[in-house]
Amino acid sequence: MATVNGRPDTGRITGPLLHTGTTAGFFGVTATTRPAAITQTYATADRTHANFTSADLAAFTGGVVGFLDAAERDNLRTQFNALRADLADAKQLLNSVIDDLQGLGFEQ
Repeated sequence: MATVNGRPDTGRITGPLLHTGTTAGFFGVTATTRPAAITQTYATADRTHANFTSADLAAFTGGVVGFLDAAERDNLRTQFNALRADLADAKQLLNSVIDDLQGLGFEQ
């Protein structure tokens, strides 16, 4: 049986995987150069992909055509703030994925 670094060549990596070349490909994908770094200006990260906190808005029924009554304005403000929280959560999860990929060397 052939040997690699004094070990039997079984086609398996039995130690640390360290590739110092300029291209890589995994799972049968053609090897390519490392992509440019992703710039993260929003640094908060979390590992929870939360459910929506916002809800669908009902049809507006109040006031003069084109304007909302007080309750509809309050609900719109509440749902906007909830959507903002949902977006922040998604950004935090994405930051965690980017951090993980950078830590593994798959992303810069």
